[in-house]
Amino acid sequence: MKLRDFRIGWRLLARQPGYSAVIVLGLAVGFAACFLLLALVRYAFTYNDAIPDAGRIWLVKERANVLPRPDWQPIATRDLARTVRDSGLPVSATTAKSYDVAAQLDSRLVPLTVQVADGDYLGFFGIRALEGDTAAALARPDGIALSRETATRLFGDPHALGKVVRIAGQPYEVRAVLPDLPANTSVDIDALVGAGQHSFAGGAPNIWTRATVYVKTAPDFEPGALQAVLQEAINQRDAALPLRLRQLAKGGPVSSIGLARLSDLYFDPDLLASRSGRRYGSRSGVLGLAALAVLILALATANYVNLAAIRTAARRREIGMRKALGVSPGALARQFMAESLVVSMAATVIGLALAWLVLPLFSTLVNRPLAAMMSTQACLLMLATGAATGMLAGLYPYVLARRLPASVALQGRGNGETAAGARLRRVLSVLQFGVAIALIAATLAVGWQTRYASQADPGFDPAHLLVVAAPGGGTAPAAQAFRDDLARLPGVAGVTVSDEAIGRDGMKSTVAIERPGQAPVQLEFKAVGANFFKVYGVRPLLGRLFDESLDRSGADNVVLNARAAQALGYDSPEAAVGQVFGKNSRIVGIVPELRFQTMKQQPGPIMFRVREELNVFTVRAAGDLAAVRNAIESAWTRHFPNDPPDIESAASIFAQNYDEDLRLAKILGLASIVATTLASFGIYVLAAYSVERRSREIVLRKLHGARGRDISRLVGREFGVLVALGTLAGLPLAWLGIERYLAGFVERAPMGQMPLVLAFALIAAVGIAATTRQTLRAARMSPALALKD
Repeated sequence: MKLRDFRIGWRLLARQPGYSAVIVLGLAVGFAACFLLLALVRYAFTYNDAIPDAGRIWLVKERANVLPRPDWQPIATRDLARTVRDSGLPVSATTAKSYDVAAQLDSRLVPLTVQVADGDYLGFFGIRALEGDTAAALARPDGIALSRETATRLFGDPHALGKVVRIAGQPYEVRAVLPDLPANTSVDIDALVGAGQHSFAGGAPNIWTRATVYVKTAPDFEPGALQAVLQEAINQRDAALPLRLRQLAKGGPVSSIGLARLSDLYFDPDLLASRSGRRYGSRSGVLGLAALAVLILALATANYVNLAAIRTAARRREIGMRKALGVSPGALARQFMAESLVVSMAATVIGLALAWLVLPLFSTLVNRPLAAMMSTQACLLMLATGAATGMLAGLYPYVLARRLPASVALQGRGNGETAAGARLRRVLSVLQFGVAIALIAATLAVGWQTRYASQADPGFDPAHLLVVAAPGGGTAPAAQAFRDDLARLPGVAGVTVSDEAIGRDGMKSTVAIERPGQAPVQLEFKAVGANFFKVYGVRPLLGRLFDESLDRSGADNVVLNARAAQALGYDSPEAAVGQVFGKNSRIVGIVPELRFQTMKQQPGPIMFRVREELNVFTVRAAGDLAAVRNAIESAWTRHFPNDPPDIESAASIFAQNYDEDLRLAKILGLASIVATTLASFGIYVLAAYSVERRSREIVLRKLHGARGRDISRLVGREFGVLVALGTLAGLPLAWLGIERYLAGFVERAPMGQMPLVLAFALIAAVGIAATTRQTLRAARMSPALALKD
């Protein structure tokens, strides 16, 4: 191709600005959607690529099998690192334990995640300081190492050596500045302090202290022997547990140990299914997004090819003239390729700009930091993708032009398209509508289920409740003083405590219950204040609930839910009330089901016991919720000046449980809009081309007495069949996808097949709207003008 070919292509676009804007912007939207989705795919498949030897580094994960709902966690017993070092295997290990703290700078409080790390932590991962000495930073009790980004965030300057930050009232001097790692890295080096005594870390570590444990193996070392060593160490630790607790493992290990390779950590299925699963991803799901990105680009390209075919038909006299003047097939090919490249590269540049503008919003939507994914290398790859797309898209118009005989073209007859070409473009339209209807149905189903789950009755009215998590333990004098202060605030109708807010599942306390003649039963245990059910407005199903005048902290009276009564072997919940089990635990009542778990988990048996020394407070507001929240923040500042407030509405806690589902619904919704727009545009183009191609047939029908409605039915029937075929292709795919998604819930929204029905109705309306103009054009076509052309 020569520069002249591109100039001619640009002039042709400038000659028809409306047409050019439509094809360029349509293709640009497809490129932008494709680039955004591929940025997310790249984030997932390059996870931990910045860590040298990530294929030889393993994360130790642990699962407590005696819990009612055991799941894998990315932390394990910290002493396993010493077990590894003493094993004699060709391996090394390091650990770090994460703490969410507040860094104090003058009067500012900045949230900060600090890792209490072993001295060899940075060397283990091959990370060197940009400034300072990492060994000194982790060896001194008052030293801290900060990443460049964290140093800038705290001090406004990455050169922070020697500066001091206070954490929990203790000063730490910056002794090393570290390089920033990519966002898709599981190793956290934002802020590091050495292992030792820190006021924010609680008491001294023991054999039960859990942390993130990493193990690096020699090349070609099989991890089976390592896992066996770690499992044996855990079995020895658990052997000290009471027999009744070990019996709950039913002959298996009390705790299980697993290894996750760092290079594959993002796609670890065990961690994905855990309580921390929102940090991980499904390999099949990410591959599905990659396929969706390619599909959207293919749909956009198909629309451009259809438009180019129409434009080629309109230029048949020009093509015939050039052929008659002796233009070679190669020169004709170069011209069409150049025109296509001008369109595709313009669309690619605009698509890149759109993707860059939308990227912050998209990153928030998918809850992944994707800014680094739009690197120079990625942009060059996207430009190459645009060029390749342009080359491929230019082939079809060239084939049409080459097959068009010069004599026919000069007479203005014929369109150069074969029957196979027409079928291909119809197949593309069917594919567009199939994809659109599948995405619409999936969006409706996911959104419907998410709304149903997040608004399900939690067992109480959360409208006037605020949950406040105080720092430190519940026995701390500051926490108790804070609770007393909360109760005296204006507009507060009551304050209670619990070990965990209803709707959260971060804490799993269990107790083994023994009854005569029965095997031990493991119950989930919730510690609450004596006025807990009163503040939450929960009434008993049977018996009574806790009463401040009757039940003291640590008393033997307990409250069960109906599932717990059944698990303990009582004939009915009624039969359980008043019964005594264990040493002296008396069941005083049965409480209604409270949703501590999400709808993705089967509710289990729960026992409640009174304990007042807790640090999660629930405040019932008698008046304006916003005014009460402001008053709580003022009280917080008085009692916890070194910590940012942790206050949430009880209703928002339940919504947070379905954040990932809501994000999925939004992603599918955006993809549906793009796919539906492309499908409607595609069928509009196809209708326009069909009416153009069949103009003489339509005129002859009119001359033989066909009325306008007859012509409308003729044209409408052709495209109605395409929409119907797209529906038949898309609905089964939608049904399979919806069933797979809903399989993760133990309770489904009562939607039936309505998402499929609504998707069909919407896509049918889009199809009718997209073809109406061309149908009316065919019905009103003038025989004289059509025959003249």
